[in-house]
Amino acid sequence: MSNRHLAIVAAAIAMVGSLGLARAEPVGSVVAARGEAALERADGRSPAEAGAAVLLNDRATTGEASRLDLRLGAATRLRLGANASLKVDKFIGKLSARTTLEEGAVVIDRAAGAEKSFDLETPYGLLSARGTVFFAGPSRGVFGVFVQKGAVDVVTRSGSVRLTAGEGVDFPPPRVVVLPGLLDSEPSAPGPVAKWGAKRIEEALDSVR
Repeated sequence: MSNRHLAIVAAAIAMVGSLGLARAEPVGSVVAARGEAALERADGRSPAEAGAAVLLNDRATTGEASRLDLRLGAATRLRLGANASLKVDKFIGKLSARTTLEEGAVVIDRAAGAEKSFDLETPYGLLSARGTVFFAGPSRGVFGVFVQKGAVDVVTRSGSVRLTAGEGVDFPPPRVVVLPGLLDSEPSAPGPVAKWGAKRIEEALDSVR
């Protein structure tokens, strides 16, 4: 191989290495954990201990009777309840963040200085928030979204609706869809926007405390 080819290969390796380092930059950290909590990434699974770095594409998980409190960026907190799974999909400091709640419940708490936009993808729809505190997860037999402070746009296949402080919306269990040779399910349309009572709010928040 010529010196020119060797130089090209070396440059390519250096570029790949630098990209890998960029991807490994922390985007957050573990604030606190209780019970069985872990961070999963391409190179393995490790306990989610206070102070541990959270990286882009990490999946945070909790077990039975467990809790996990994460910080994303400078001012966004994500509090996970038991048997939860949440993935960090995108993070651009001061600009935007996107996560996916795969299962379980979470409370998102965004203080002053948080990224300008924050999206939470759920099995039922996309929740788009701006400087707000909201809950998403199982609640009284359905999947509920409740806004404690600020506003959240709930975007689904059937349209979108904006929730403001004190308002919530419920998603019934997914509908079973029967196709030729296939049994599948699809998310149900959300119910009407409604004010949540104090008891239900307390139940939802207790599920992540």
